[in-house]
Amino acid sequence: MADGRTSFALGQAMMYHNFGLTVQTFFFGGYSVLILLATRLFLQRGLQKMSTRVLCALSLFMYCISTAYWAYTVADVVAATQNYIDPANTQWATFFTQVSVPFTLWNAIVLINFVISDGIVIWRAWVICRRSHRVYLSIPSTFLLLTIASTSGLIALRTIDIVKPGWLSHAILTRAIDIMQLSNMTTSLLSNLSATGLIGIEAWRHRNTIKRAFKRKTTKVNQVLLLLLESGTIYCSTGVIGIISQLIRLPHGTLNDLLVPVNIQLAGAYAPALLLLISSRTSADDTEFLGTIPTSEMVNDTRPNGFASNGRLRERALVVSALRFAVNPDSSDPEQAYATTSSFSPMDVNSPQRPSQEERQEKSIREKRSDLTYVE
Repeated sequence: MADGRTSFALGQAMMYHNFGLTVQTFFFGGYSVLILLATRLFLQRGLQKMSTRVLCALSLFMYCISTAYWAYTVADVVAATQNYIDPANTQWATFFTQVSVPFTLWNAIVLINFVISDGIVIWRAWVICRRSHRVYLSIPSTFLLLTIASTSGLIALRTIDIVKPGWLSHAILTRAIDIMQLSNMTTSLLSNLSATGLIGIEAWRHRNTIKRAFKRKTTKVNQVLLLLLESGTIYCSTGVIGIISQLIRLPHGTLNDLLVPVNIQLAGAYAPALLLLISSRTSADDTEFLGTIPTSEMVNDTRPNGFASNGRLRERALVVSALRFAVNPDSSDPEQAYATTSSFSPMDVNSPQRPSQEERQEKSIREKRSDLTYVE
């Protein structure tokens, strides 16, 4: 009777292992498609900008971690299945021990994906927020530092446990690991919530500014900001579900044991998925995921009148935010044509002085005739 119960428990554990691997493989396959498309997009746009190179490198690094974790999960399930089929086989039992013992270390290493993803969210919020509001980013940054500390602590303790087996058998160390695991998920969630909240505030301010200036509620920039807000909210919801799932007991472990592999894949896929979503709504010239873009080529002409050698008005090179803003075509006031209608602060790298009245009138007329957009 006891052997029957033991066999049933082992079979039930194998069912959970295989189900978890199946779900993880499904999300890993989707993640692989996203990283392939995102890498193709990176190469098409070029890797000249430092921010683009950093984001590309981080995306590939997170994918490598997720791939290694998925491969290790496959090996763990295979070893557990072999041990379940023939527990008396010493060779299979040895393989199962070699795979299952370091698995706890891998569960700690993959938390790096959450740290990097949280950092990307804060980086994105830093780009979007106006400079006077960037001081509030210290809130999510503090939570990010706490997440880094708990992740580092877990990796260190799990490594010591492998080097010195039985070292974590003390109750106080086991309790410390439980606290670190819970605090890791909590601080990661709080970091994302605060950063997403700041993005929501900027999106609301921009919408009101555009509504007052242009008498319309929706612009391409507003759509991108709304997309960032919605995606951030969805990503935060996965963290909430992860914390709640720790409280739901199953016959074998908790619900969180099944969701953690999925959340790891989602954390890695978040950045490339968001990049592709934004790119589907805007062109490469309209937006960069991070950093700034030059609005026009600099003209090597130092004439003070603001005109190039061909007699046309010289374009000024601006370092601006990564989003484009349209000028009001119905405005006859050249001052309004140059009014900042967003929370992004341009910086003229050619001259700190504003263009003269004559230059503004000339540029306003030329823009209306050509029906072009001005990058603010």
